[in-house]
Amino acid sequence: MTERSQRDEVARVSKDTLAALTDVASAARARLTENRASGAHSFASINTFTSGEALKSLGDIDDARTRSLVSLAQEPAIARIVVELEDGETATYYICRNTAESFGNATFKLAGRNTPAGRLASLDVGDDFELRLPKGEVTVTVLEKGILHPAATGALWDSHNSVLSTEAFGPITVPSMRKLLIEPGDAPLTEEDLLAHILAEAQQADDIIEGIKRTVITKMGLRDQPILDRYQDEIFRLPLQKQLLIIGPPGTGKTTTLIRRLGQKLDQVYLEDDEKRVAAAVETESGLPHKDSWLMFTPTDLLKQYLKEAFAREGIAAPDQKISTWDRYRLELARNHFRILKSSTGGGAFVQQRDARILLPQTIIEQTDWFLDFDEWQLAEFWSELTAAAETLKKSKRADVARIGSDADALVGRLRRLTTASALLELVRFIAAVQGPLSTLRTESDERIRRHINFRLNHDRGLLTDFARFLDTLAPEEEPEEGDGEDDEEVSAPQTPVAKALAAFTSNIRSQAVAAASGRTAPRGGRAARIATWIGDRTMERADLRELGDSLQLQTALRRFTNPIRRYVNGIPARYRRFRRARITEARWYDAAVTSAADAHPLEIDLMLAGTLDVLAEIVTEPVLARLPDSGALEPVRQYRTLVRNQIMVDEATDFSPLQLRSMAALSNPAIRSFFACGDFNQRITQWGSRSNGDMSWAVPGIDVRPIEVTYRHSRQLSHLASEIVRLCSGQTVHVTLPKDVNSDGIDPVLAKSLEGHDAIADWLAARLVEVEGLTSPLPSVAVLVNNEQDVGPLADALRRRVEAHNMNVVPCYEGQFAGQNNDIRVFDVQHIKGLEFEAVFFVGVDDLAEQHPDLFDKYLYVGTTRAATYLGLTCHGTALPEKLEPVEPLFKEMFIV
Repeated sequence: MTERSQRDEVARVSKDTLAALTDVASAARARLTENRASGAHSFASINTFTSGEALKSLGDIDDARTRSLVSLAQEPAIARIVVELEDGETATYYICRNTAESFGNATFKLAGRNTPAGRLASLDVGDDFELRLPKGEVTVTVLEKGILHPAATGALWDSHNSVLSTEAFGPITVPSMRKLLIEPGDAPLTEEDLLAHILAEAQQADDIIEGIKRTVITKMGLRDQPILDRYQDEIFRLPLQKQLLIIGPPGTGKTTTLIRRLGQKLDQVYLEDDEKRVAAAVETESGLPHKDSWLMFTPTDLLKQYLKEAFAREGIAAPDQKISTWDRYRLELARNHFRILKSSTGGGAFVQQRDARILLPQTIIEQTDWFLDFDEWQLAEFWSELTAAAETLKKSKRADVARIGSDADALVGRLRRLTTASALLELVRFIAAVQGPLSTLRTESDERIRRHINFRLNHDRGLLTDFARFLDTLAPEEEPEEGDGEDDEEVSAPQTPVAKALAAFTSNIRSQAVAAASGRTAPRGGRAARIATWIGDRTMERADLRELGDSLQLQTALRRFTNPIRRYVNGIPARYRRFRRARITEARWYDAAVTSAADAHPLEIDLMLAGTLDVLAEIVTEPVLARLPDSGALEPVRQYRTLVRNQIMVDEATDFSPLQLRSMAALSNPAIRSFFACGDFNQRITQWGSRSNGDMSWAVPGIDVRPIEVTYRHSRQLSHLASEIVRLCSGQTVHVTLPKDVNSDGIDPVLAKSLEGHDAIADWLAARLVEVEGLTSPLPSVAVLVNNEQDVGPLADALRRRVEAHNMNVVPCYEGQFAGQNNDIRVFDVQHIKGLEFEAVFFVGVDDLAEQHPDLFDKYLYVGTTRAATYLGLTCHGTALPEKLEPVEPLFKEMFIV
């Protein structure tokens, strides 16, 4: 094809495209105006539809339609596809970002990106596709493809940096379709127009660029990639009932694919019939609409803010309740839903201590073995307690109780061969057998204690008042180390001093009775012993205490068979405490320096949560559950169902531990099991993070791992450097492919050595920033990475003083906060920049990093360097790169040059 004929063809495509953009936007605005005029809706906050706060009163259909119209008015289409049908006719499809309205235009069809027809935008020219039409599926062939970036100036539409391909040419980049349509000879020349004519002819050569032009990252945020490639598109359209991990190097669009997946699966319009049935059934059971039933986990608050912005761009309302770091969600679960962490109202057994020396380094690496060891141990403890309870009942002098003991003993022997979930549900069936005798014994013992206290009050009306004053002199009661947290009843705490005194008096009498019946000596010292001393001869006679104690021991044994699910779940913390104490004596898993039984490392909380959520997730999949009558014994299952969501998404999954991922997977509704994650093992920057596909498969059984290799972020030079860093530091090979037809040539990275102090570093950085702005003007997004939080402020101040003369602004981002404007130079601690991308990155003090974090140095370096798309600079305080990196030093220059 000649240059002129190619230009004519591009002009034809451009003219058709701009006409279609104008038609779609005009029609969308007209329909919005009609709706407003009819009084159907309020459009006072039309620019806040993605915030989730506007139009709350609209029904789902009207709300979706309004969002679609607003989106079309602002961005009419993101792709233009021409296909050939089986009969030889052609059809033109314009693909839009959100659900398409039907405008009835005879010259083109409008299709939402998430519809089956939206798949056309991910295909290449020449590809065949089974397109679903009203008359049935037909095979079509892609003849022309255009990726569009529409923008309006007043009423005039344009598309900037459009990428066009046809059977005859392409791909090519068209910087401006509207400018391309302006011919230099369109108007008669006057003497004054001559210069403009000459300049226009000279500019014509730049109207069409061979290949695909790389975009420049101008602001801090996730790159907008409205059209996915064919492989990504296939992944995000996988069935709802799927567990998937997308794994791949930085810049491959993993997070974008994750977000697109969620966006499509939230809208039931795009679900297949079987998916709709499952979603509808779950919605009926939970009462939570499918579109609101999702949860995404991210490792940092900064990345959470980025994700919220990306969700807003996709028209997905994403409040804080739906995007969370695991640190925050762990507290919510362990403190407010399960009796693991203490709260101001009591309840839990542990206090989370992030920096406590509790776990051995090897434990963090071998988390799965640690979990399995605990799970086996605590299961044995649980069944041992039931067996002992059955033996106690069998020895009872009461025939009805002894008979229950024999039945319980036989039941426990049989259930130990079943899965934990099945066994617990069988125990629920057994509750009815023990409730009658337990109620009788409890009534008798309560009446015996009540009579005794009334007898004492008849002799001393001020007994409880005096006792209340005494209690005020005692230190607050501490959580008993052996408390199992397995009470069968949730008893409200007494409020008045006299009521509290009565409860304490009763409790101490019970303790004395159990000690008398079992032949144990009452504990010496402590609060309980001091209370017993104060009660003194006000207690029961010895024989009465023994008789009461026998009854209380039988009640305790019977109670082991009531509320088995809650007893199992609530007892996990107490059993874990005993497990930890046993393993410390064996020098396994734990540091011998553990001093407080109440302190727990966050990973210990994760272990207990994983065990808790695991069994609840298994229980709800048991068919027998549906046949059990609704009762209080199933309350833990009901509570669990309020926590699960139809879709669980995890960004940067390799930063999460296998235990954390196992808990997240258990939060995925077992009726759907939709779990979607993305990550890169080479970017794991946490000691506890997942290290292999094996870790992932243990955490999420049956998970499908899909690799992605095409990186859209990096230049050729930086992609090669990143691969070399991984190879030299870990011996692994990173498979990376640069996008086809994209000019990926960039700028060689730069290196400065022997830079001591913030002033010297700031001088060098300022010089490089001036070079960057000279090569890419205006100044693109820039990040400066330091090795610790203490260096953020001082380096930012030093650099700010040096670049003020160039009207550049420097912002310190303490604790990874989302700060500054688009073109500000931001200074971060490297640990906070996971998942972000910038056009230019400067990594300060890489040799110091190697000394400070020898285990994670290569991960931090890889993550830091791969944040850059085009410009990368490293500095060393010493005279050389770390030894492992010396082979890559020839890849660096002293300054940015073309």
